[in-house]
Amino acid sequence: MDEMKEIEENTEKVNLESMGDRKEEEEESEERMEDITIPELPEGKILELRLLSNWGDPNFIGLNSLEIFTSTGERADVEKISTNATEYNGNLESLLTEQIRCKDTEKMWCARKSDQDQDIILKLELKEMTKLALVRFWNYNASRVHAQIGVRYLEMSFEGKGIFRGELECAFSADSEFTPIMGETVLFTTSESILEMISLHDVCLINLPEETVPNTSLELLKADHLTPYRPSTCEEKDTPNTPVVNPTAPKFPAPPPTSYRQDVKVLQIELVSNWGMNGLIGLTGLELVDDHNQLIDESQFSVVTSEGTKEQATKLFNGRNLTRDPEDMWLVDFDSKTPVVITISFHEPISLKAISLWNYNSSFELSYAGAKASKIYVNGKVIRNVLFRKAIGFVYFDYVQDIVLDPNFTEQDFLSKGPSQSIGGFVFQIRLLSTWGDEFYIGLNGIELFNRKGELMKIRENNLAAFPESVNILPNIKNDLRTSNNLIASPNDTDLAKHMWLTALLPNRCARVFFVFDVQTYISKIVIYNYRKTPERGVRHISLTVDDLIIFSGEIPPSTETMTGKLEINLLDL
Repeated sequence: MDEMKEIEENTEKVNLESMGDRKEEEEESEERMEDITIPELPEGKILELRLLSNWGDPNFIGLNSLEIFTSTGERADVEKISTNATEYNGNLESLLTEQIRCKDTEKMWCARKSDQDQDIILKLELKEMTKLALVRFWNYNASRVHAQIGVRYLEMSFEGKGIFRGELECAFSADSEFTPIMGETVLFTTSESILEMISLHDVCLINLPEETVPNTSLELLKADHLTPYRPSTCEEKDTPNTPVVNPTAPKFPAPPPTSYRQDVKVLQIELVSNWGMNGLIGLTGLELVDDHNQLIDESQFSVVTSEGTKEQATKLFNGRNLTRDPEDMWLVDFDSKTPVVITISFHEPISLKAISLWNYNSSFELSYAGAKASKIYVNGKVIRNVLFRKAIGFVYFDYVQDIVLDPNFTEQDFLSKGPSQSIGGFVFQIRLLSTWGDEFYIGLNGIELFNRKGELMKIRENNLAAFPESVNILPNIKNDLRTSNNLIASPNDTDLAKHMWLTALLPNRCARVFFVFDVQTYISKIVIYNYRKTPERGVRHISLTVDDLIIFSGEIPPSTETMTGKLEINLLDL
């Protein structure tokens, strides 16, 4: 008995010492990480990657590949690559090959996670002393499920000194539906001359395989994109012949008793800035709406622009606005010191109520050429300063922005007045990255947004978009109750399917929910209620972006038969 007691005491002592050592190591690591700043052109030969965590897989962590560019713009010459992992799949050397579109697990690399919580380390020895300019990571992306093997947090050191610590995006959640994703890039220089030299050797920018770019995301919903093994699911409506509202019809608020009205002879839109691209500014299209909410025919006016040709200007009113085809868009040279002016002259004075605008949208990268700050003139006088919403580079929904010309018109619930402890933006996007087990469907009970005062906001249906919209996009399902409008309709804490939203998981794509506003909108809190009818179909991992900036990523608790899983995202804490 004494011997057993002694063994137990020694074991407890060892465990306490081990825990103390681990805690000390964690504190040292945290202290070390606090000092990390991304340096300018660090120099050395030994690059070490410490893979700290993945996107949820319990067994493996890995990468597709990585690219290293030097201050000369060329790819770094790696003499040797090694790892402390004792068990891994794939060829370690394959991490250094150019395989952007690779889906072959044999050409990727992943290591089994250590039972002792030991970090997986990759060590790269360069052939000569090198100045790092750019490192790009391509995350593990064999499939929707296996994307969770991909690295989430990593630490990078060069010659033993920390140069980066941060999060890599889950490969599946990247916007790769139509164009190659650009990986996760860490820049160690802001020199334009070096970046130009890199572009000459960057496979992302040269020799890309050409693909047909679909003009609308509706092509994604064709039956041949869907698996034949998808199980049937249906919660039918009692009234199957419910009329469908035209999603492209202008939706303007009812005019106040003393409605603004002015006869317009000349309308000018002065584009003062874009969303960040140097040298270019553009729009996809415009429509003009009269005081009866009717579109004004192009025959009633003429249009010229201060930049570009008359032929280019006509693209603004060609009616092809839900597109990613640059041939249908207007794009001109831009100098931030000289605004670009669009002048619309009416043949006869007309009562103009609003402008419907589609910003430049040919790709995610070129969406930053879209117009941002603008001034609107009527008959030579400024009546409104307007921020144009950036397009998202895809056609997941009708990305029109309606601008009411009444200078007294505001949407009080959305606007911020004075200092605000909330996050403002035009497009709040929630990417649904994985479920709690279902392979075919994903859903939610509801979503609530709260304004800067902490009050629940009344979201209109034209502010909401989901892609795919619901399970009704499937060829074998019609009139299912679980449509996207349920996301903003109470009750949310419910087990009744008719109050929930369910959509299909399309191959190699994530479902998305958008809250889209015509004015910059300030939100202090978002509450997400998980799907309850079949908890496995509830959302697990999400990411939240505001105007393309990732502000949150995390996990929604699963629902049970008796309780709705709920996640509160307090934007004041971010």
